[in-house]
Amino acid sequence: MSQIPSNLSRVSNSMSASLMLSNLRRTNVELLNLQEQLSTGRVVNRPSDDPGSVGSLTSLSVLMEKFDQQLGTLQRAQSTIDVTDVALADIVGMLEEAHGVALSQIGVQSTAEARANQAVVIDAFLDNIFAIANRQHQNVSLFGGRKSNVEPFIEQAGGYRYVGSRENLTADVGSTLPLEINTNGSDALGALSTRMTSSVDLDPAAAGNTRIADVNGARAKGVTLGSISLVVNAANTTVDLTPASTLGDVADIINDAITTLGGTGSIAVTADGFTLTAGGGETITIADIGTGITAADLGIAISATAGATVGGDIDPRLTLLTSVATLGAAPSLAGGLKITNGLESGTVSFAGVTTIEGMINAVDAQNLGVRLEINDADNSLNLVNEVSGTAMTIGENAGGTTATDLGLRSLDRNTILADFNDKQGVGRIAGLDDFRIELADGATTFDVNIDGAITVDDVVTDIENAATLAGLTLGADFTVQMAADGNGIELIDGIGGAGPFRVISLNDSPAASDLGILQNVGAGTTITGVDNAQIRTDSVFAHLIMLRDSLLNNDERLLTIAGQRVREDIDRVTVVRSSNGVRANRAQAEADRIESRKLQTSAVISDLRDTDFAEAISRFTQMQQQLEANLQVSGRTLQLNLLNFLR
Repeated sequence: MSQIPSNLSRVSNSMSASLMLSNLRRTNVELLNLQEQLSTGRVVNRPSDDPGSVGSLTSLSVLMEKFDQQLGTLQRAQSTIDVTDVALADIVGMLEEAHGVALSQIGVQSTAEARANQAVVIDAFLDNIFAIANRQHQNVSLFGGRKSNVEPFIEQAGGYRYVGSRENLTADVGSTLPLEINTNGSDALGALSTRMTSSVDLDPAAAGNTRIADVNGARAKGVTLGSISLVVNAANTTVDLTPASTLGDVADIINDAITTLGGTGSIAVTADGFTLTAGGGETITIADIGTGITAADLGIAISATAGATVGGDIDPRLTLLTSVATLGAAPSLAGGLKITNGLESGTVSFAGVTTIEGMINAVDAQNLGVRLEINDADNSLNLVNEVSGTAMTIGENAGGTTATDLGLRSLDRNTILADFNDKQGVGRIAGLDDFRIELADGATTFDVNIDGAITVDDVVTDIENAATLAGLTLGADFTVQMAADGNGIELIDGIGGAGPFRVISLNDSPAASDLGILQNVGAGTTITGVDNAQIRTDSVFAHLIMLRDSLLNNDERLLTIAGQRVREDIDRVTVVRSSNGVRANRAQAEADRIESRKLQTSAVISDLRDTDFAEAISRFTQMQQQLEANLQVSGRTLQLNLLNFLR
C-alpha cells in the first residue's frame, strides 16, 4: 500500500501525487503481467520477461525439435522395417511351396509331364520373388541396401542381376549406432557370388600422400595420433603429431623439430613406412611419452646413429585411390582379364589405368554382370558374379598373367576340387585309376589315379607323376599346365604323331569329365580343358532356376540338389527375417527412450515457461486489493483544502 515516508514531515502536493501515481503504475503493470500470464498460460512471453530462463528455453526447444525429428525418422524406419518383414515372409512362403514341389516330384511316382507342369509353378515363383525383391517403400528399396534410388534386380543374360550394395541403408536415430532400416540382396537372397576371393596380398607401398586413416599401423590396430618424444643428441623436445593427416605430414612435422634441435638428420616415408636417418656424429631417438602409442603405431619408436634405421611396417590399406604403380605384389596388368559370364564374354583391358578405381571402372565398362571390389581386409581384390543363373569364368588373355598375378583366376592350381561343377566336386573311383592319357604316337599311354587330390595342383602332380613313371620327360615329352589363354587344365603332347591325342575315362570314373579334360583332339598336340570350376551365385533365383530346369529336363539328380539348395535358402531368409525383427525391436526401444526424454524435457520447459495458475490467481487477487487500497489512500491523501494540509 502506498504511503508517504515517515521521515518526510512535509512534502508538496506534487511530490505526494508523484509517489501515489508511481505506486499505482507499478500495481497496474503487475496486474497486466498477471493477466497476460493467466490468458497465455506462460510466465515467459518475451525475452525481457526472464532473460535467464530464455536461454535455457531456447536450448530446450532445439532439443525438443531434435527429438521430434528422431521420432519422425524412427516412425519411417519402423514402417520400412515392417514392410520388409512382410516381403521376407512372402518370400519364405513361396520358397516353402517350391521346396514342397521338389519333394513331391522326387521318386518314380512322378512323370516327365507332371514335372514339366510343376516347372510352370516354379516359373511363377521366380516372377513373384523378382517383383518382391524390387519393392520400394517411401522411396526406399527394401532389398537394395544403400542404393535405394534404383531397382536392385534387373533381368540380364537369362538370369537376374543384382546391382544394389552389400551394406544396408541406415538412419541416425540419436543412439551410438545407426539403425539399419532395410536389407540387401546379398544377405537376404544370396545375390552375389562369394567364392572368387583373391589370396594375393597386393601390399601397396606407403607414400607421402597416404592418409593416416588408410594404414593398419605397425601394431595392426590403426594409428592413434598424439605427442611423441624426440631426442637429437642431448637436446630433446615433445612433438605433437595430432595435426597430421598424411604420412608426409608426419615426416614434415618431425623434420621441422629435428632442425629446430640443431640436427642434420631426417625421417622419410619409404615403402613400408618410415626410415629415420641421423647425420654424422648424431643420434636421433623417437619414443612414446608415458602410455602413449603414437610412435609404436607409426612404427617410428626407433633410434638411428650416424646412419639409417627402418621403422616398422605400417601396412597401408588398399583404397580406390591406390596407385597400381605402388602395388608391392607387382601384378602385370598388360594382358587384362578374359571373362565369360553365361552367354556374354569380354576382355577387360587395364591399359592406361593408374588406380584401383580405374580397374574397377574397366570391369564395369564391360557390362558382364561382374563386379570388381576391394576385399574386407583392404589388401586384395575380389571378382563377384552379380547374375543369378549364370556361370562366370575368369582366365588369362593371350598368354598374359594378370588373372594369376591378381589371384582372380577362376581355375588355378590353388582351386579346390570341391568347388568344381557347382560345388558337386570331382568324382572318382576309390582305389582304381580314373583316366588314361594317350599320346598321339599311339604307343605312349599312362593311367592316372587322383584318389587323394584336394586341389588342382594335386591333380597336376598326380598326372606328372604318372607321366614320369611312364618314362616321359616333363616339359619335353609331355606337359601339364594352366591354359595360357582363357582357362582350364592344359595337356601338351611333346612327342606328336598321327594318332589321336586323348583322355579316356577308366572304371566308369567321372573324374576326367568333371575336371573338363575328357577330350579327343585327333592329331593335335594340345588338349585345353574346360573350366568346370565356374563361379555361380548361391542365390534364391539361381536355385529356383535350377529347380525349374531340373523339372523341365526330368533330371531327378539335379532336382534333388535343387531341393536341398532351396531348403538352405529358406533357412537363410529366415535368419535375415530374424535380424529384421531385432531391428524392429530396437527401433521401438529407441522410440520409447526418446519419448521418455521428450517427456522429461517438456517438464523442465513447463517449469521454466508455464504459469502456476494457483500462485498467479492468488497474486492477482492480492494486486487487486492493493490497487483498491492505493486508490483509497491516494484519495484521502491528495485532498486540496488548507485544513487537510494543516491536519
